[in-house]
Amino acid sequence: MKRIIQSSFFLLPPLLSLAGPGIPEQNRGLIYNTTVTGILIVLFALTVVALGVGIMSYLIRIRSERKNAKLKSAGYAEEEQDDTVIAIATALHLELRAQAEDQKAILTLRKALRPFSGWSNKAYGMRER
Repeated sequence: MKRIIQSSFFLLPPLLSLAGPGIPEQNRGLIYNTTVTGILIVLFALTVVALGVGIMSYLIRIRSERKNAKLKSAGYAEEEQDDTVIAIATALHLELRAQAEDQKAILTLRKALRPFSGWSNKAYGMRER
């Protein structure tokens, strides 16, 4: 990582010097400062995000370790709890599926009440015999 940062510092000035001929002399310092400031802001933001993700990962790992320690101290083994949860979830899923199949088997016939429309009246047909 250190080599990448060092190489970027060595590559940045030549790239900025290639952009120099198209920049007016009075604006050159301002544009260089703006470019370097923008790059530093982006690097700082990425560093903050990386640290935030690392801290959240660490906190989640500690929380799960504490939860497992509480379960072990209460006499539950991790495998037993997982098996119990899986069995309950499977039973609930099968029961809900059976209820859904029973509901699909019920067939109700109802006459759809539609208001009268003159558009479908046969008496107003266009053909004359």
